[in-house]
Amino acid sequence: MKYLFRNLFFSALCWMMLAPATSDANPFLRDITSQGNQAYQQEDYARATQEYLKAQDIEPLSAQLRLNVGASYYRQKEYEKASEEFQEATRADNPQTAASAYYNLGNSKYQIAKRDFEAGMVSGASQSASQDAAGKYVKQIEECIIDYQESLKRNSADQDAKFNIEMIRREIKNLLRRQPQQNQQQQQQQEQQQQDQKDQKEDSQKQQDQGQQNKDQQQKQEKEQQQQSGDQQDPNKKQDQAEQEKQDNQGTPTPQPAAAERTQTPSPQENKEDKASEQPTAQPTKMLSISEEMARNILDNLPETRQRIRAKKRTHAEKDW
Repeated sequence: MKYLFRNLFFSALCWMMLAPATSDANPFLRDITSQGNQAYQQEDYARATQEYLKAQDIEPLSAQLRLNVGASYYRQKEYEKASEEFQEATRADNPQTAASAYYNLGNSKYQIAKRDFEAGMVSGASQSASQDAAGKYVKQIEECIIDYQESLKRNSADQDAKFNIEMIRREIKNLLRRQPQQNQQQQQQQEQQQQDQKDQKEDSQKQQDQGQQNKDQQQKQEKEQQQQSGDQQDPNKKQDQAEQEKQDNQGTPTPQPAAAERTQTPSPQENKEDKASEQPTAQPTKMLSISEEMARNILDNLPETRQRIRAKKRTHAEKDW
């Protein structure tokens, strides 16, 4: 008996997993697998695995038990362990059992390939990493085709195996065709990310510049305010200085020269210069004519003047002594 289930990943594949094997021809095998079969039907796959492993210890060469253990591992998504059990079951002498083992082996390998491919195509993966993941995925699902073909060799009437082969081939074709588009999209995403990083960097620089500009503006305003405050204080200071100077001037008045002292007697040199400037230039010399009597009087007065001067000098000298 086969159970049919579908899984969507790019395309729908027809998955079939064999139910736990029971053999009416082998009562012993039926008895040792009864507990595992019951747990499997109740979807308690962990307990079913334990029961099948116990039965396998009793009957280690049974290909039917290998199928049952592999089916319970598969239901728990432990695909690597399931693949190992299905691989051992392909050695069965019974063609029907071997066909089922190859078919389920192909299913397990596909699940492993899909899981690895999805992990390699995570968001933000580089273009080279995406290409490597796609190439690995194609190789893995090509191996699934081989397993389905081996199943058909032993059971050519298995339409599900044929369907899976056709769907995998289409998937490979679509994947190879979509790869350039995905590469282009990834390149665009990378360019967009680079542009976003550049814009973010520019925005950060603008914010820094704006912050510095605001800081400079604030410092300028503070400086102007301080200057205005100083200018308001200067008139009061100047006024106080003027009042202080006024008080000092009133306390110690500056002496004024007397009227007599104000009139300064010009020096002989200055008189000469003034007279020279007042005298007309290039004037002819005039000769004064005096009488003989006047000349005598002048001469008579000269000696008296000299004697008077000598008398004054002599008196001054005597006073010093």
